[in-house]
Parts: sequence; C-alpha cells; structure tokens
Amino acid sequence: MSKRMIACDEASFLISYRSEKKLGFKSRMQLKIHLLSCHLCRKYASQIDQLNSAVDQYRECCSSETCHHHLPEDGKAAMDAIIIQKLNAK
Repeated sequence: MSKRMIACDEASFLISYRSEKKLGFKSRMQLKIHLLSCHLCRKYASQIDQLNSAVDQYRECCSSETCHHHLPEDGKAAMDAIIIQKLNAK
C-alpha cells in the first residue's frame, strides 16, 4: 500500500475524529482519496454524519427546561428504588 493510500481502520478513525476535531490537510486528502475507492467507508461516514446530526438536534431540542423528554424526579426516584431492590436481591 502506498504512503498516500490509507487502510479502512485508519479511515474509520479519521471519520470519527473529524466529528470532534478539524483534520489537517494531509489527513483530509488521504481520507477523501480513500472514500473515493471504498464504498464501505463511505457508508460508515454517512452513518456517522447522520448520528452526529441526530445528536445535535437532540442537544438543541432537549437542552431547555421546557423539553418533555426528561424523566420527572418522581420517576427517577422510582427507578432508583427498583434498581436498588434488584441489586439487593442478588
């Protein structure tokens, strides 16, 4: 394998890493070249992008106090009690 072509494991690392940090020029180009030839890594990149988009949407929607997705305090307490009961039963 040439120095310019990266393997799938490195490509998958770069795909995941780019959602957290900006890739350098060399890494970006290596990833682009790899994605041109590898349909599995393109699919993985698409899935990671969709996952990141869903997480971003959740953060925007559910970061406010008006979000209805949060478990009420009495629900949390009930779940805690059931978990403790199950752990003590073992």
